[in-house]
Amino acid sequence: MPLKLPSFRARRNAYPPDLWTKCPSCESMLFNKQLDKAMRVCPTCGHHFRLSAGARLELLLDSGTWTERDAGLQSVDVLGFVDQKPYPDRLAAAQASTGMRDAAVWGTGSLGGVPIAICVMDFGFMGGSMGAVVGEKVTRAAEHALASRTPLVVVSASGGARMQEGTLALMQLAKTLAALERLRAGGVPYVSVLSDPTTGGVFASFAAVGDINVAEPNALIGFAGSRVSAGTIAQELPDGFQRSEFLFDHGFIDRVVERSELRAELTRLLRLLPVHADADAAWLPPVASPGTADPEPASFRPLSFLSSLAERMSDAGGSDGATDATAATNGLPAPDGEGDAREAVWARVQLARNLRRPRTLEFVTAMTDDFVELHGDRLFGDDPAMVIGLARLDGRRVVVVGQQKGADTDENIRRNFGMPHPEGYRKAMRAMELAERFGLPVVTFVDVPGAHPGPESEERGIAEAIARSIGLMSRLRTPIVTVISGEGGSGGALAIAVGDVVIALENAVYSVISPEGCASILWRTADEGQTAALAMRMTAADQLGLGVVDVVVPEPGEGAHAEAAETARRLKAIIVDRLAALEAMPLETLLDSRYRRYRALGSYTEVDTPGMEAPVGRGLGDRLRDLLEPGRRAVGAAVPSRARDEPPAREEV
Repeated sequence: MPLKLPSFRARRNAYPPDLWTKCPSCESMLFNKQLDKAMRVCPTCGHHFRLSAGARLELLLDSGTWTERDAGLQSVDVLGFVDQKPYPDRLAAAQASTGMRDAAVWGTGSLGGVPIAICVMDFGFMGGSMGAVVGEKVTRAAEHALASRTPLVVVSASGGARMQEGTLALMQLAKTLAALERLRAGGVPYVSVLSDPTTGGVFASFAAVGDINVAEPNALIGFAGSRVSAGTIAQELPDGFQRSEFLFDHGFIDRVVERSELRAELTRLLRLLPVHADADAAWLPPVASPGTADPEPASFRPLSFLSSLAERMSDAGGSDGATDATAATNGLPAPDGEGDAREAVWARVQLARNLRRPRTLEFVTAMTDDFVELHGDRLFGDDPAMVIGLARLDGRRVVVVGQQKGADTDENIRRNFGMPHPEGYRKAMRAMELAERFGLPVVTFVDVPGAHPGPESEERGIAEAIARSIGLMSRLRTPIVTVISGEGGSGGALAIAVGDVVIALENAVYSVISPEGCASILWRTADEGQTAALAMRMTAADQLGLGVVDVVVPEPGEGAHAEAAETARRLKAIIVDRLAALEAMPLETLLDSRYRRYRALGSYTEVDTPGMEAPVGRGLGDRLRDLLEPGRRAVGAAVPSRARDEPPAREEV
């Protein structure tokens, strides 16, 4: 008879629950004391266990700064609700097991040295359900944040509205959102932290509308439960449905942050998001009275003092100085005739498209002291072709918006070759509105051949998104500096280029359409792209002469693609100088100057020819060809230099 040796493996029923916890993800048995030291994150698979409200406050707040407010609030049974047990009995059981009066606590403290108001939910109290007490505490926290001008942080962990309180629980959605709208209008930051789980009415109210939404990894986040969703629509749900990463990919979460990094991440965000100084600011732009338009718009050149600054910097001989780009060739041959001029312009186009040319993220990394990228349009998705974020530029907090191409084929495919979809422009608008609320200047980087032209973009409203973005920038109540860093193509570029000051790198190009597209329409062949590029005067030098660009920054050596760091250094000096000048202007003057800047662009003549009819039988292409033909015949002519207050002559355009 074989001997039965004793087993030294621990039996699962030998693990007392007060000492050990089984990981629901990898099934490892974890010693509770070690798990607590690891912030209740499984060291084997990284699963984030749920935290109590007390543990969350200890994790986030500076030691000794927590002060609880309204600790005595307690729910009452208005409906006389009974399911398997009366509602008061459920409340009593939850209070006994958690030591809390309800599913949320709120108070004040500091996080990384920044004073904040904070409200934290606890899923252990009746599934973190939101009744009148939770709604009241979130609302009081928001009201205190507005009154004290301190940022608000809310950490959500909830299954939704509390059914035992009926429609009174449903009304908490309206109550909390109304308070947060007042906080938003007051220019006070609100950071929403979504933990596992955040569902139902809590997600459909205050949890979803943070100025910044941060989530822990793999947290369950959604409106309807997965079983309800699958049963209602009778379809199989996608992998990772209603998890943090799913919400991130679809544009509703800015950052997915490991718990060990959460405190540091929130500290960075709070230091980059200031409380707006003007609590009583009117957020609608002034409406001009009828008949008050500038009688001579073509003669008005706003912000001309900025050009004198550029001239002084250039005269000083520093490499940071801006220049009149008509005299700069950057090593390219001076054009002697039509052929040489075409080749010189086409060389600029190729330099603007160079794969090694620095993009938005490369410029931001080189120029800023700190940068936190944000994600998502809060409507559909997160477009990798558009980059937004908060940064610190020479000590000044700014919002950055820019198109992002790829450095290689794989990245270009992922970023759609830098051509944003509608959600990319809506993501940019979200960043601009954030900048306006908190009084942060906006710096945009333009590098796009054009907006994405595919059917999915049309289905999701690409034209509407571009139009709204242009309109928003025209009235945005904060300074805007735009940099044309590479290609500036069509409305896809202008959508983030309506700036108070427009800067272009020397080898950047800016046009109404790509040269190949123009040639295909007007010359009936894309082979005439070089001719079209010359005719459209799309180089930085030409755009400076036309008044579309205010400052051209010389590129060192062979160009930005060869000396990215030096290019960023030169560009940074100009941006910082322009921001300082713009911030010194009264807000209404700034807005009026921006309006007049674009009101003055465009050349035309007016003749008295009553009854004159358009020629019959000539199409749009023929008329456009007539407009461009004089410019094409005048190849090789240098763009004349002029004082910045002098608009381009009408006959020159």
